[in-house]
Amino acid sequence: MPSDIDATIERFRQEMAHVDEAAQVLLKGHLLIEEALTSILERHVFHPEHLADARLSFHQKSQLARSLALRKNKLGEWELMAAINALRNEISHQLNSEDRDKKLARVKELYFREAEESSAIEAVKRESDAVVLFGACAHCAGFLATYSEDAKSVRRMIHAMDRSLNPDLPEFEL
Repeated sequence: MPSDIDATIERFRQEMAHVDEAAQVLLKGHLLIEEALTSILERHVFHPEHLADARLSFHQKSQLARSLALRKNKLGEWELMAAINALRNEISHQLNSEDRDKKLARVKELYFREAEESSAIEAVKRESDAVVLFGACAHCAGFLATYSEDAKSVRRMIHAMDRSLNPDLPEFEL
């Protein structure tokens, strides 16, 4: 009968014997999306150091960024990001989860819906899970890049208003 240490070593060997490409893509894609959300939030506030102290979760960052979106708050990309986050949480906390396939299917459903106008989406549907997850994360990152440009424009307008209202004060750092 194997000891606990022997069983642990054997499980470790089995799990580390292969790289789960879909999980790797998902984890990195999720991180890039979270970085974009953080950047957007930092564009909206005047003292971003306080955001770091808030230690916001991905979900909180997403909801806060969504609440600040002028005309993009009802777009399906927010639902796709939530599904990506749910799948990432599932994989991060349990390697062989029963819900992984269900959550992956949800990501695919939402991604294919949001990218249906893309000429390449039919080909992507036939690809591996890793390729589909890459596409879903990239789609969200592209959406957030357009939102970031909007936030940058708002920030410039606020800066111009500040210069007009406070011409004798030093410029506020952008």
